[in-house]
Amino acid sequence: YHFRKFSNDGQFLICFSRNCQNLIVYRHSCLSYCSKGINCDNQDEFPIKGQKFEGHFSQLYSLNLACGSELICKDFFLVTDCNCYGIFATATTPDSDPPARRGAIPNIPSMEKITLYLVRLADGTIMDERKFHNDFIHLAHSAGIFMYDDFVSILSVRYQSIHVLQIRKAGMFVDVQT
Repeated sequence: YHFRKFSNDGQFLICFSRNCQNLIVYRHSCLSYCSKGINCDNQDEFPIKGQKFEGHFSQLYSLNLACGSELICKDFFLVTDCNCYGIFATATTPDSDPPARRGAIPNIPSMEKITLYLVRLADGTIMDERKFHNDFIHLAHSAGIFMYDDFVSILSVRYQSIHVLQIRKAGMFVDVQT
């Protein structure tokens, strides 16, 4: 697995499968331990369950986000202020010499398909998705996508535009302005 990060409230551990096709979410489960002895410095007394990852985390779900030539961008993850939804991205490999398209800036790389997913973190339900075709967005470390409150701005480098979306409480992207 690729361990990405915890959600802002610390409830969810966000991970991606080794092949970058699946989103895997864990919840921290508190390990309770009681020692009968007076001297608690003995490490041998600590239960074996507490020495394993599964003793501290339980897997909530595994969700297949990417298919075909798309891969999950493992350096991209945004979470809403309410900690209900996470935004994840999948994309194809950038083409450094893409064919010319109307409205596109020449000599800018292009990704055949970029998909943003709005996922409810508690149960892994995909609430909404937004696709961009033959575009280039800097996904690594959220460099081309910014979030403020419930607004998301997406910088399209190839088409020199900014898409502003709002995330509604019902769990959907709504176009505000381009």
